[in-house]
Amino acid sequence: MPRTTTARRPLVALLVVLLGLLAACAPSAEPRATERADVRPYALPPLAFDERALVAVYDIEVEPVRFDVSVLSPRERDPRLYVDLSRGIGDVVTNELFDLGRFRVVERQALGRVMEEQDLGQTGRFDDRAVAELGRLLGAELILTGAVSEFSLDRASVGSSVLGLIGGTTITTARVGVDLRFVDVRTGEVLGVGRGLGIAQDTEITIDGLEQAVRLLRAGTVRESIVAIALRNAIRDAVEQASVGLPPRTP
Repeated sequence: MPRTTTARRPLVALLVVLLGLLAACAPSAEPRATERADVRPYALPPLAFDERALVAVYDIEVEPVRFDVSVLSPRERDPRLYVDLSRGIGDVVTNELFDLGRFRVVERQALGRVMEEQDLGQTGRFDDRAVAELGRLLGAELILTGAVSEFSLDRASVGSSVLGLIGGTTITTARVGVDLRFVDVRTGEVLGVGRGLGIAQDTEITIDGLEQAVRLLRAGTVRESIVAIALRNAIRDAVEQASVGLPPRTP
């Protein structure tokens, strides 16, 4: 009998080690690293209405080389994606600029009509002076232009499995960088520049959820998703940075 007990001791020890490994590898219920951030409030105070400059927001430049959306299905990565995102992000910037409470904003449809009438915005023709001319035609004092410097959607597994019993957690990360600048329509001079970066993570979002978020963004609509949160925080950072150096408007 003692011999049997002695023989079992290595097996018991092995089981204890395996149980310890399982506990260590099991994902926690609420991983700190994957807590989803919220849209941050603006730090700058609003201005009185007569102190707010009238701003027109041009489409935000989007280049495929700056995008990494390889996690999306091929049907969501057609060439129209970048054209639609340019306009959609421009709409989001317009809404965020209005929410800041420091500017009056030209309706985006009016911007589109003037561009069509004047044949503005063709490749190679739309520089800061052309921007200024567009602003004058709209009656704006400033025009806001910019570009997406970074846009990536990434999925990564955290943790590992032991004997195939415990799986890891999939973390989805949206990372968006935005560069914005205010141009004086009278002189074509750049008066303010801002660069913002927004990062948001979630452990529950699916590929379908990501694709839906991108489709909404292409239409100029944002819902509560990590894509929307990352984009809006990037825009808010960039807008506030660009606003700080603007000369005060004389009513």
